[in-house]
Amino acid sequence: MSEELKEYSKLLERVLARFPDLSRDELEAMVEAKLRESRLLNRVGALLLVAEELGAFEDSGEGGEKPEFQSYVKLGRLIPGLRDVSVRGTIYAISKPVEARDHKLMMFKIGDETGSINVILWDERVEEAVKLGLKLGDKIAILHGYTRERIETGMPELHVGRNGVLARLEEKGADPKSFYLDLGEALERGRGVYDVRAMVLDPGEERRISTRYGEADVREIRIIGETGGVRLTVWRDRVGEFRGLKPGETIYVTDVRLEEGRASLTSRSILAIREEPSEESLRLIEERKARELVVRVLDVVETGFGVTYIVTDGDQIFRIRLPRGIGVGAGDHLKIREAIRETRRGKARLICGEEDLEKVEPEKPIQPPERRIKLKEVSLKEDVELHDVVVEGVLYTKTQPIKVKTRFGEAEKVGFWLKDEDAAVQASAWREKAEEIAGISEGSRIRLKWVSVRMNVFGEPEIQLDTDSVVEVLEEPEERSGPSG
Repeated sequence: MSEELKEYSKLLERVLARFPDLSRDELEAMVEAKLRESRLLNRVGALLLVAEELGAFEDSGEGGEKPEFQSYVKLGRLIPGLRDVSVRGTIYAISKPVEARDHKLMMFKIGDETGSINVILWDERVEEAVKLGLKLGDKIAILHGYTRERIETGMPELHVGRNGVLARLEEKGADPKSFYLDLGEALERGRGVYDVRAMVLDPGEERRISTRYGEADVREIRIIGETGGVRLTVWRDRVGEFRGLKPGETIYVTDVRLEEGRASLTSRSILAIREEPSEESLRLIEERKARELVVRVLDVVETGFGVTYIVTDGDQIFRIRLPRGIGVGAGDHLKIREAIRETRRGKARLICGEEDLEKVEPEKPIQPPERRIKLKEVSLKEDVELHDVVVEGVLYTKTQPIKVKTRFGEAEKVGFWLKDEDAAVQASAWREKAEEIAGISEGSRIRLKWVSVRMNVFGEPEIQLDTDSVVEVLEEPEERSGPSG
């Protein structure tokens, strides 16, 4: 008897034990009906669907009898060290089977509405996956898996060993592309490992270099997202997967490590989807290109990403993000050989590498545009959305730092009021900027540069500090003398 039939027989007995009023013939008829509805199902998958419809996976509640079936666990709740776990999700990345130390290995990644996880198959389970013809977008169930801690990230990964069961489910899975994060958003989150969607700006050239481990092939691919770009370094046997890339092509890659402004693959990375360049993507790249542009540096801001240069061409304010400083400061001028212009949430960026920048001495210095706005002008507006403006005022009251849950995790926030003459406007600062504001004494006169002003939930204008906003203390409050004795 095959492993699939053994598992099917075992599951069949468990369903019958859970529902004693159901006859074997009735249950088998239900399974046959499911198989007729979809040729994609195997017998185990069909039985799982029938069992689910009957309510076999539902908890019986507190004080009730222990269910015969282990409930499916949401992917976002998985932790390392679980010995017997059942899950289901949508396949959004899948690798080809490979030989690894006399064993067959295959990897894919599944996601649900709560999270995602890497799935590792070995030997017989690899053959089973190949037989099932698993592909992107399939909704699958995995029974009797176990989780281990992934060394690179500390996150769990799911292994399907000798006793594990794979079943393709009938229902349609979520769009595989929905599980990927835009590269720009991943860069804003900072250092980490992400599943990213990016556009190829320059596929680079394949090179062979000498390393301490011998000669190795390497390719550096420049990729961009909506708000930033990096060089993705691909080494050795992975280089072949990335051959033939074209400018304007969109790629979806799992488990990309972002660190100090660079991107690299990990042992679990899968190049899952490639979308051919469209006329629209090529047009966007060409329209967004800036060549031989001279800008003046207005501010240099250290961030979690690296260093952000606030620059201007005399008309617009731009940001240039680099993994490290390049030895220029406020007032210096840079010539940008080639960059990509990008605007998101009202802020403009120039996406380029350090090698695209050159410090120059122009015949005539670029004059910065006037970006100052008075608080009174802000307070009188009924509907406002301003970006990269400069405001001044007295910090006359502020809240204590509080922890707020966001979609990027927990973050610190400080609310405060800025006053100038007879106008006062509320403001908010997050994370590192919250710490800066928390450290400034009330009564200090401050200047906030490169901030946004938007209407808040109460329909009032609010100054919002960004990661690369600049806070300057212009005047400390006078020390109040105590009462005379």
